[in-house]
Amino acid sequence: MRNGKLILVMLAMGGLTFGAGLALAAAPSPKGPEAAKTSAVAPSAAAGVEKEATETKAIQKREATQAARERGERETAIDRIVRGDVTAVVPGAKTLVVQAMLGGESATIGVEVPPATRISAGNAAKTLADIKVGDTVWMRYDRLSNKLVADQIRIEKSAATTATAETPGMNS
Repeated sequence: MRNGKLILVMLAMGGLTFGAGLALAAAPSPKGPEAAKTSAVAPSAAAGVEKEATETKAIQKREATQAARERGERETAIDRIVRGDVTAVVPGAKTLVVQAMLGGESATIGVEVPPATRISAGNAAKTLADIKVGDTVWMRYDRLSNKLVADQIRIEKSAATTATAETPGMNS
């Protein structure tokens, strides 16, 4: 119902804008000093229409997001992918913090890890409790409602395995 009303409003606005454009095109163009005044007004009118269109798009996006939430759907978001070292794991709060490189700069990324998140190491399924500080992980996440939510996490290098392999005297 809401989308139907929105479409009617958009059609009405489009009709008014189109009608205003036709009226301006049909009006005789003045000669002399009045022409300068008219040309100075036209850009500001165009800016007003542009601003109105931008505001309308923002309203449409907010309403679409709200409607998706009401239906229980996830917002459409672009998957973000990072690879980095784990700096903190809080299984009780279901959060994970990774230090990674984004755009050539070091970034700290903290994500929520819901129960539906796939966590693995090789072919083995893992849990958030299996991830340790110092592990190297690959992670895919989304930005939803001003928070980051992990979709998939792969443990690529475990800190425990690396420490054991580097300990001197263990290979004797």
